[in-house]
Amino acid sequence: MRTPALSALPSLPALLVLAAAAASPARADVEPHPAMLRYPDVSASHIVFVYANDLWMVPREGGTATPLASPPGPEQFPRFSPDGRAIAFMGNYDGNRDLYTLPVTGGIPTRVTYHPAAENLTDWSPDGTSLMYFASGMVTIPRQTQLFTVPAAGGLFTQVPVPYGANGALSADGTWLAYTPHTTDTRTWKRYRGGMATDVWLFNLRDKTSRRVTDWEGTDSQPMWHGPNLYYLSDRGPEHRLNIWRFDPAGGTHTQVTKLDDYDVKWPAVGPGPSGGGEIVFQHGARLMLLDLPTGKARAVEVSIPGARPTLRPQAVDASKFIAGGSISPGAKRVAVEARGDIWTLPAEKGSPRNLTRTSGAFERDP
Repeated sequence: MRTPALSALPSLPALLVLAAAAASPARADVEPHPAMLRYPDVSASHIVFVYANDLWMVPREGGTATPLASPPGPEQFPRFSPDGRAIAFMGNYDGNRDLYTLPVTGGIPTRVTYHPAAENLTDWSPDGTSLMYFASGMVTIPRQTQLFTVPAAGGLFTQVPVPYGANGALSADGTWLAYTPHTTDTRTWKRYRGGMATDVWLFNLRDKTSRRVTDWEGTDSQPMWHGPNLYYLSDRGPEHRLNIWRFDPAGGTHTQVTKLDDYDVKWPAVGPGPSGGGEIVFQHGARLMLLDLPTGKARAVEVSIPGARPTLRPQAVDASKFIAGGSISPGAKRVAVEARGDIWTLPAEKGSPRNLTRTSGAFERDP
């Protein structure tokens, strides 16, 4: 429920409308649900993920997470180094979204990239000396992405020798690059089969030959190497959801690994597993799941986030910062606007703002 406005409007240009954000009193015996847990990666012992725009780390068995990094703005795409001792991620410590590295034990983050475009981290090199990422803004088509590598310690970047690309992953011997020519992974499209549907390609970095390994008319994306096998996301299965598939480059066969039918598998990342057999961590709905590659079985990772939830407590919100749409009354004495999901009327000169709808959990638009 929203409370009435807390102050009157002296004039229409001010548009100062205050609304109270409501929340039920917290119960001491109910553990807060730690959703949403996003962009995970897994090492031999730990999982790193993003929660509330900060980086957290938790044992791969689950348990209480510990904060790792919290620069201003969102962090995304954390990736463990091959030895598990460092994490690279996209952060915003210095006013731009760039790549940083940080020891898993904590310390001073090291800035790696400096380009004004936002770099999207995809992988470490197998030897742990460089990072692979994709970014736009380097070609005549501003939204077209390309793949680059940069030393993990910092330095000049180098373009990967494919004209366009995203979601790059290197095989263990550094010979094969798996990638998609572009990406739609941040879109909310479901069962999309149009011209921007992505396929997975392989490019040989030694002899410069390439091959397309998927031809499904829907989405194939997020390639990951483990040993000789290539894992990727696809919605070609009967569930019509993004699931994890395996491709055998030697035999040319595709095998569906997960068969989840309620939510898409999102943001998978491969790790060595505790015994070297390999595992993939991914977001499924609001939780994290861990797929054991030798057995093909997935389990939920139970995570507890410690600390206060200050954004969930009742608080005053300046609704004037969220105004959209508007309609002037026939007499030009009041105006109807949309703000924070409710319809309000505001005076042109004198009077008070009025919340006409007061609906919690519904969004009214375009008065």
